[in-house]
Amino acid sequence: MSVPSAMKITWCAKNLKAHSQAVFDALQSTCPEADMQVEECVDYCGLCTDVPFALRNQAVIAARDPRGLYRKLEQGTSFLTKPALPGTYAAVVGGRDEQVQSQDAKGPSAKESTS
Repeated sequence: MSVPSAMKITWCAKNLKAHSQAVFDALQSTCPEADMQVEECVDYCGLCTDVPFALRNQAVIAARDPRGLYRKLEQGTSFLTKPALPGTYAAVVGGRDEQVQSQDAKGPSAKESTS
């Protein structure tokens, strides 16, 4: 069972054309789980014409160059590809699925077979 993405990245179409298309393409290939949308304008015109940027969950993420933007966005999406931390919801839910699958593979439990 996989946990749905809580990551939404919104891109400005004009900024993609001017600065950040390479970052968009790289993130699409390395992190397909992220929900990425392109909008015609996201109303950050001053920023849009100067530097590459994107909105990650409505927060502006900007950098001086595309490489910097990629690094910042990649760090923010690492939780989608790395194993869940112990004790988190994703780890608990993932652990339950593994336990159920291992019990199914073993067959009926010893308690059921004795009765």
